[in-house]
Amino acid sequence: MLKKYISLVITASVLVIAFVLGGSILAIPTATDNTKYFSATNALNYLKNIASEPHSVFDTQAHENVRLYLKQTLTDMGLTVEEHNWSKDELDFMGALASDGTLDKTQPITYDIKNLWVEIPGKSKTGVLLMAHYDSRGHIGRAGELGNSYGAADDGFGVVTLLEIARLYANVAPQQLETSIYICFTDAEETGMLGSILEARDNQTIQQHVNFVINVEARGVTGPAYMFETSKNNQKVMELYAKAGMPMTYSVATAVYSIMTNYTDFTSMLEIDKAGINFSTLDNINYYHVPQDNLSNINVNSIQHYGSQIMPIIEEYTSNAKYADINYFDAQQDAVFFNILPGVLAKYTSATAVVWLVIAVAIFAFAVALLIIKKSISLKRTLIALSVVLASVIGAAVVGFVISYLTALIVGYPWNLTNLRVKGSGVPFALSFIIVLGLELWFCIKKFGKNTARATEYLVAGTFWNMLFAIVTTFALSGASFMFVWTALLAAVVLLVRTLTPNAILHHVVCSFTNAVALLIFVPLLYSLFIAVTTGGLLALTLLFAFAMSILLPNTFLQMQIDITQTKWTHKGTKLQQHTN
Repeated sequence: MLKKYISLVITASVLVIAFVLGGSILAIPTATDNTKYFSATNALNYLKNIASEPHSVFDTQAHENVRLYLKQTLTDMGLTVEEHNWSKDELDFMGALASDGTLDKTQPITYDIKNLWVEIPGKSKTGVLLMAHYDSRGHIGRAGELGNSYGAADDGFGVVTLLEIARLYANVAPQQLETSIYICFTDAEETGMLGSILEARDNQTIQQHVNFVINVEARGVTGPAYMFETSKNNQKVMELYAKAGMPMTYSVATAVYSIMTNYTDFTSMLEIDKAGINFSTLDNINYYHVPQDNLSNINVNSIQHYGSQIMPIIEEYTSNAKYADINYFDAQQDAVFFNILPGVLAKYTSATAVVWLVIAVAIFAFAVALLIIKKSISLKRTLIALSVVLASVIGAAVVGFVISYLTALIVGYPWNLTNLRVKGSGVPFALSFIIVLGLELWFCIKKFGKNTARATEYLVAGTFWNMLFAIVTTFALSGASFMFVWTALLAAVVLLVRTLTPNAILHHVVCSFTNAVALLIFVPLLYSLFIAVTTGGLLALTLLFAFAMSILLPNTFLQMQIDITQTKWTHKGTKLQQHTN
């Protein structure tokens, strides 16, 4: 009797382990107080001074106090601080604080722009620029915002990360560094990236000697620090980022962000063709641009995660003379990248992505041809399955949209695809996925249950649609292609193994590996995307979830039917049957 459940136990164990392991990819390091290295505990001491009160450009005295504190702290480290100041009277920037707390773009600014600049020289003037803004959010920009943020995370996290890096390099002799380090604390980011725009326009050092930029932002008070944006043609940029400790990034985020209308100080550097990367925590949007962005709510471990990633990058950059070439980061193609295990980054070029796509399509086409020739599947039923799977994906997107739209009505905010503030946002997120998963499980049990032929037909259908989207994204938005090509490729291998060998153990291995990879990719990715796009993005998230389930579910049902005690599998429900020994 026990033999009957071996496959069920194996299948369930793989799913549970992969799910937990996928979730652990989002784990962040614990803050250290060892000041020989990057110490988030030490950085917290800076933050207590910076985020003691709101300090937007409209909070004149508090804003000036933060600027003076930064200048004095850097001076005490032994660093020379330059003030880069612009008078409001010589600028044509618009953006005064209106009586309702919003930004009035018809009125000129009422404050001067004051950036702080530090140079840590190396053998070469070519260097990396570290950026963070020291002003907090003072005005209301979007529905649900309150302004008057204390700026503990946005951008206190960025500011103290740069201070801690400055401390570690403050007394390093120039001959010990192959390249230079430039640090800029920008002003008036929250009112239009004004400080960074002026630096990009007027700073000759940036224009002539900076070939790599690291901007440090925050959207939320806890969670992992994501590298969420890069410059274009980022192949060499990603080769450097790969040196990061505990990397956290997905090329789908950088691909999508590149076509969105969101901006940070990093945008100003992109506009003058600088290469680089942009970091931010992604957390509950209800702690973003509101008074709740304060010291009592932050997670100091998030600061440590910035340091864990950025410090190895700086160490590599300043210790290798090849980066002294001002044109080093010039490249002709982008990279595709994603976290596949905790601290493990998968990375390859967009050209390699095409190679993987060709391999996947070839295996899939060959496997389907063999299945049809051997009459292991019905062509008519497979065509029906194609329609059903497409309908399920569209239906899942509808479920996500309806729940997000109803949520917007309930909380009283206008529906927005990427910015919908909802307290308890995990409820609509979980509800959407439970409904979609429940409906698809019910359908699978009713439609094919223990019928392996039907399950195979639906695996063919799910693989086909994933393969189609892999083709589209590989050529139109390569950074998103990994979401479809790897599950499709592995599912194609499952189908090929079924046609070429009756070995039950081998079939268990390929089914298990396919399910594991699907979960390792999608568990942290879907959660991360949900945090990034908020409840409004449930339409896209449930659609992606349905794509993954179109492979994972039929593959799981196939695996559960394998009799591991036999050397051959039984293909039930087909004209041509394979018998066990």
